[in-house]
Amino acid sequence: MVNRDTTVAQPSKDAPLRYGKLAEINHIFRADPKSPPLMITLVFTGLALATFPILLGGWFALGANANHLSEAMNKAPIAHVLFLASIFGMEGIFFMYYRSWTLFQTLPPATVAAVVAIASGSKALGEVQARRLAGKR
Repeated sequence: MVNRDTTVAQPSKDAPLRYGKLAEINHIFRADPKSPPLMITLVFTGLALATFPILLGGWFALGANANHLSEAMNKAPIAHVLFLASIFGMEGIFFMYYRSWTLFQTLPPATVAAVVAIASGSKALGEVQARRLAGKR
């Protein structure tokens, strides 16, 4: 037998109302996100562009060789051009996403650029590897 504590309130025997009309819910939506001020955008763009001379200097300091550019363009011109175009295209897609596109506007062109980069990049990098294996590097 269970002895109940008489000082504790007894639970109600009525089942709670589960599927009844509830009070109206008023939502307050956030404002659409805005791009940062133009000055901040220009500062960070300048900082990103300032890294290119450093990158080029590092390549030449490590022995990058631009003499093979004509040979590479003769052996696989379409692959090299499409690979570079897909990289620059992806940067353009990122810029458009930053400026005005939604995620669902960005995904289809990004998918196309990625497929082109993979297909042409494997051919272009295969050509580069063939030159390295031939000892031309």
